[in-house]
Amino acid sequence: MTIISRRILKPSLGKSKIALDRATKYKDIMVSNGIKARLGLFVGGELNGSIQLTAAYPNMTDATKSFVELSKNKEIIDLMDKREDDPAGHLIGPEVYRSVYGQPSPEHNILLIREYEVDRKFLPQSIEILTQAEALAKDEDTNVLALYPVIADKMDTLYVVYYYSSFESMGDIIDRIGMSKEFQDLVSKANETGKLKASNVVKII
Repeated sequence: MTIISRRILKPSLGKSKIALDRATKYKDIMVSNGIKARLGLFVGGELNGSIQLTAAYPNMTDATKSFVELSKNKEIIDLMDKREDDPAGHLIGPEVYRSVYGQPSPEHNILLIREYEVDRKFLPQSIEILTQAEALAKDEDTNVLALYPVIADKMDTLYVVYYYSSFESMGDIIDRIGMSKEFQDLVSKANETGKLKASNVVKII
């Protein structure tokens, strides 16, 4: 199991550069403290223009320990003071999720994140569908990660992350695999246990 924390910052009009600079500094502080953090920009979907900061941990103990240590970090405190004095956007999180299928893929920089409303009792069926879906793309340059909330606003949401190496690769794989009859049959099957609510694309920077 992997624990993922996620913060989303929706920049205010005219404050995108300030928001990105602060998020980048926050990520750099996390990395300098040994945390596996990644920063990305939403480039498609309802969250287009927003910033995503994620961190991966092997367990909740490490995640909570990191949270406590960062809250005492002077550079982080200074950043939070600047945010208080001059907000650059609306911050959501940190929210926390646990992996229920797959692992994060740091070598891929394009993420297609699809959000499904799935009751916990249907998780086993959803995971089985993901297993079949990934098998269809086993020879492709892509990976799949599924997350379920631990601390979040939407506790009945299954996040499925498709990893790609480039936008071109994403388009090609979606055309050849995602639009195939076999994959679309799995999509229809998934619709019996959950409902697709949102889809966004993130570019890691």
